[in-house]
Amino acid sequence: MTEIDDRIPPIGSVSQAERIMRTNWVSTLERSPGGAPLVWPEFVARQGRSVRIIDVREADELVGPLGHIPGAEWIPKDRAESLVQRLDRDEKIVLVSRAGERSGPLARELEQAGLRFVASMIGGMVSWKYLGFATSRDPAVLARRDQLRAERPEMVLERPLSQAAIEAHVGDPTSVRWMKLAALHLHGRLSCVDGRDETGVIGTPGGDSGEFLLALAAVEGVTGEKLSALQIRTLFARRMETFGRFYLHGDVHAGNALIKAIRADRRFDSAIGAISESLEWRQFFVAPPVHVRELLTEYMTDPAHIGCGHLRLAMTTSEAYGVRPALVKEILRSFYRARWGGSVDAEYTVLPGGHEEGAVLNVRVDEELRSFTPVPLVSPTAGGSQMFVNHPQVSENLRRDLAHFLVRQSDAIEVSQPHFEPLMAEMSKLAELQLAATLSRLAKGLPVYDVVFGKQGAFHVESRGTVG
Repeated sequence: MTEIDDRIPPIGSVSQAERIMRTNWVSTLERSPGGAPLVWPEFVARQGRSVRIIDVREADELVGPLGHIPGAEWIPKDRAESLVQRLDRDEKIVLVSRAGERSGPLARELEQAGLRFVASMIGGMVSWKYLGFATSRDPAVLARRDQLRAERPEMVLERPLSQAAIEAHVGDPTSVRWMKLAALHLHGRLSCVDGRDETGVIGTPGGDSGEFLLALAAVEGVTGEKLSALQIRTLFARRMETFGRFYLHGDVHAGNALIKAIRADRRFDSAIGAISESLEWRQFFVAPPVHVRELLTEYMTDPAHIGCGHLRLAMTTSEAYGVRPALVKEILRSFYRARWGGSVDAEYTVLPGGHEEGAVLNVRVDEELRSFTPVPLVSPTAGGSQMFVNHPQVSENLRRDLAHFLVRQSDAIEVSQPHFEPLMAEMSKLAELQLAATLSRLAKGLPVYDVVFGKQGAFHVESRGTVG
């Protein structure tokens, strides 16, 4: 819950965002039976410019049926040892081979040689392609054999961000990853529009938690009945079972405020003992002792301890969001119960620092969305600058699935198939209302840009004025 993992000693002057990235890397890392460091393809896809992707296969494989990851660097296996001398030991590196059989042992060797943040992508290109992430077979990659990409000059820190800065960011293939819409339905998650995230996102206010909130508020609006705590818990459990991954984010400031508050409550004395290091706190919040969980949820659902600005504002200025504060609280309680019950799909991410966004990006593709349509995951952070990233087109598509799901829960709530269109209309209305409410508080005066992607990664950026 704090920004520094005790297994990662600070080196020189490191930003809070970098410390968070290192903490998230360590918490995500897995190990093979032989000790090789491993990360999942979904994690790699979201990293954007924050990691180097090194492909260690042979030339014919890069342009063969599996292709390669756009933006990856080609360092053949027989040259991989040179990375120890050529890269800073604290650079984040993901090695990729066909199915991980070469990159796994190699990652272990490089780690033992001194690279501290190196891992193999689990399943390699076979898994990457199977999960629906975009690949390229462009032979231009072959001309870059054994060439490491020079670090792109950092974006000039400016606020607000200019159109030229936005074009430079989305034009960088390491800032944008692609995922088929069908794969997003099966394996993806909606992140918050929050610009503090280092990873590539499909953004909507509040992410999965914000979408679930507006959906339940829409149910209440259509039926005229308040959902009970039991109904909310039931719908949450069914939503997790049906759609899987559920994203909620906090931040360092809210986490530190929470730690301070529970330290002052003597009822937690036996549970927290002598906890002092950030890793110990992280472990505590992942699986707190059973006897303090209900008490802990009261603290974790206090607005002062909610790191997502969208959810916090929805609770404290509920009329502007068209929701009941109790609805926000019960969704959060359901999330923590699921996480503490061992759900691997309840994903909690800690974001660093404060809001320094310099623009709002609305990301679209220039075609009607189909299951096979590639959609872009865009990193909200570039060279110290931040931007709100919103995917209204994708969010609307996923929202329809959520509405279809809800009208099939007639045994738990008073809705059925005839309520689908009224429910969709209410969800769309609330989505527009809530986006405006959040941006008017967090992004007032910032420029708004539409980024429209076409085929083969082509794009254009249009200015849409400023947030009023």
